[in-house]
Amino acid sequence: MLLVDSRGNSQERIIKTLKPIAVVTAMSDPQAAVFDAAENSFDLVIVNGNLDDYDPLRICSQLRSLERTRFIPILLITEHGDEQMIVRALDLGVNDYIVRPLDPNELVARSLTQIRRKRFNDRLRHSVTHTIELAVTDGLTGLHNRRYLDSHLKMLFTRAQTRGKLLSVCVTDIDRFKQVNDTYGHDAGDEVLKEFAMRIRSTVRGADLACRYGGEEFVVVMPDTAPDAAALIAERLRGIIESKPFVLKGSGLSLDITASMGIATVGKGIDTQEQLLKQADRALYQAKKDGRNRVVAAAA
Repeated sequence: MLLVDSRGNSQERIIKTLKPIAVVTAMSDPQAAVFDAAENSFDLVIVNGNLDDYDPLRICSQLRSLERTRFIPILLITEHGDEQMIVRALDLGVNDYIVRPLDPNELVARSLTQIRRKRFNDRLRHSVTHTIELAVTDGLTGLHNRRYLDSHLKMLFTRAQTRGKLLSVCVTDIDRFKQVNDTYGHDAGDEVLKEFAMRIRSTVRGADLACRYGGEEFVVVMPDTAPDAAALIAERLRGIIESKPFVLKGSGLSLDITASMGIATVGKGIDTQEQLLKQADRALYQAKKDGRNRVVAAAA
């Protein structure tokens, strides 16, 4: 909890005379206090409305305008009869106020109310964020899922067409993955999928989009990437998959895994993102047909 008060530690002493409810930091420099609130994790900011050389409402406004402090509750301490400041403070987003002379019990009660409310809202926001992440993330591998790919690829495809930019995709499939499941069980198959996803993540560039397309099939979208560069990236990924055995944590088994890959690039005859994926899928099928563990580029 951050306490901004020009009179030093007076409010801190009031709170400490009661049962401890929080760690209190008392600061007399308003700008330093705002900076401290933005850089650290606080559950409540108490602002003294009787600052001699600084507008207390400016502090409130700054706290509400900064991303890091936007959701920290603010409790304003005001003078009796200063209704104008109270109205302005509430308009700025101050959560609550208390009027002098201070009742220590009331100060603690109001502080606790705001702290509890903030923690509840934090949990609620985290839950919403987590739900959104689950909607676009594959639960097993941690990569984006097909739903995210469908929407994001459409945006990237439209941008490439509008701006005359290149866009390549690589569709990759684990070779003979059914044998892994049939021989060692689905738990072993899940371990292989997770390790496969980790190797994809370690290989692709920051601007690339890696997704689990379904089952043992994955898609890497490469913006602003020409066919030859896409082929090099796919070949590097193929090599990383083949070069080191997949060790199963549960059983200690070591499996040699390979992958086949098909790549396609936006060009003549490709008018939609679905056609682009279909071209890459055809190239993947050809890679499988030619003996697996290889990269095949779609014909221009």
